[in-house]
Amino acid sequence: MYYDRAMIKVQIQQTAMKRGIENAHQLQKALDVSPTLAARLWKGEFTQIGLITLDRLCQLLKCQPDKLLRYEPDGE
Repeated sequence: MYYDRAMIKVQIQQTAMKRGIENAHQLQKALDVSPTLAARLWKGEFTQIGLITLDRLCQLLKCQPDKLLRYEPDGE
């Protein structure tokens, strides 16, 4: 179940698009992950992410984790 009130904002889609990956299918092929995982990553509809997956995303997108995930406290 996706947690709507999370203070961690997912920016995978925005970062990927800046690097030329235009949809979840392209992300799936580039990461060699299941279509389901790729779609969840693309839409930001997940509650946890493994360090291996985060590492692979950073390598693929040539970025630091803070370009993929951002902490936004309530009220800011």
